[in-house]
Amino acid sequence: MLSRTADHLFWMARYTERAENTARMLDVNYQTSLLPQSAAVAQAGWEGIVSISELEKSYTTWHNSVNAQNVMQFMVENELNPSSIMSCISQARENARAVRGTLTTEVWETINQTWLELKRMLSDGEFEHDPGKFLNG
Repeated sequence: MLSRTADHLFWMARYTERAENTARMLDVNYQTSLLPQSAAVAQAGWEGIVSISELEKSYTTWHNSVNAQNVMQFMVENELNPSSIMSCISQARENARAVRGTLTTEVWETINQTWLELKRMLSDGEFEHDPGKFLNG
């Protein structure tokens, strides 16, 4: 069985990895949605994001329809979605905070700064203004 510290470090890494993977997946679909395509193809892309993440049931709790704006909000900002980027970064930070004394200063500062910057970008509307830049940042 993993020690408590190792367990926190494991989950810190997993949540960080999940946030990064979600950002990549959203960015690919966002960039693809900018290309000429039918509405049905675009819709299928956004439905695929929710489906591949196995979040259909949770998504329908928050949104009545699948579209770019709803999926992006749900997958980036919704802190009650445990797979959202905000939720994952928050959980990674909490796991890091729990073992703060065992982390290097650089690791703690990187995780904490990422969390602070994400909160700032979301509150400033940078995500809504330029999703592509936000997801690549």
